[in-house]
Amino acid sequence: MHAFWVVAEHSNGAVDRVTFELLGEARRLARESGGKTAAVLFGDRLEALVPPLAHYGADTVYTFQDDRLARYNPGVVVASLGELCAAQEPTLVLFPATSTGNDAAVRLSMERNWVYAARCVNFLRKDGDIEMVRPVNGQKVHATVRGQLAGPRLATVIPDVIGLDKPDPKRTATVVACTPVIPEETDVEVRRFIPGDPATIDLREAGIIVSAGRGVGSRDNMQLVYEFAAAIGGSVGGTRVAVDLGWLPRERQIGQTGKTVTPRLYIACGISGATQHTLGMKDSSTIIAINTDPAAPIFKIADLALETDVRELLPTLTQRFRQETGRK
Repeated sequence: MHAFWVVAEHSNGAVDRVTFELLGEARRLARESGGKTAAVLFGDRLEALVPPLAHYGADTVYTFQDDRLARYNPGVVVASLGELCAAQEPTLVLFPATSTGNDAAVRLSMERNWVYAARCVNFLRKDGDIEMVRPVNGQKVHATVRGQLAGPRLATVIPDVIGLDKPDPKRTATVVACTPVIPEETDVEVRRFIPGDPATIDLREAGIIVSAGRGVGSRDNMQLVYEFAAAIGGSVGGTRVAVDLGWLPRERQIGQTGKTVTPRLYIACGISGATQHTLGMKDSSTIIAINTDPAAPIFKIADLALETDVRELLPTLTQRFRQETGRK
């Protein structure tokens, strides 16, 4: 029976959105072939992460739980995943095209001599095998990769390309607890984890985004946005108007002509909600909109709508969060 696996990624006690995207693709391939799906989960506290994986399509969840896996440990992950794949023989193993996903997939491919395709955007079943489609030549051409070697096919998948299926809260998964494989020797020693600075990381990787629009009022008022973002550990983005006015650098633009983001929390400050902008942030997990206009289109997609002046609200929120978190 064909089996389609996803190596799950999680952070801050929650499964990352890209994992759910990959589970949707794995489930589609499983339906077409009459196969099954599975998620492989590494970490030190995993119990709460299993149900959402089942809701988004996992039939089985393989868990590797160990204190040494509190942060990504390439030696343990690759050795453990390699042994599990060799024993269970999945058809295709999907990894998010993130820093850790790319690293694990390449290492596993090299160690096991298994077929690997990077940054894929689609998968096709043909002649009993899997064709992996990836963009090349500056994304102007799509190349199709087919394996000539034995073993599972490995592929990383670009986040926010496949899309997200609706979860089924009634689905459950079989949990298989696995013993991590600890290599006797490793060329990588994980000593500590240094998180990215929200002020400088790519907006596509940000978990919290505070976004500014024309309603902020002026470049000087952007300081209110920056201070609030710092207080809640968020990154600052904005609309095309905010960028055109010189309030933000171009790499901070969100929207159809900017970046597409999917943070856990998106706070829209003084943004009316033009289609050009909402196309780049509508899939955020939670959207809070602050605007003085009760008819602002942004309120239609917001989970929480605050009809007030952002210039009056942000200083109060910033002070409260600073008291609660100790951030400055």
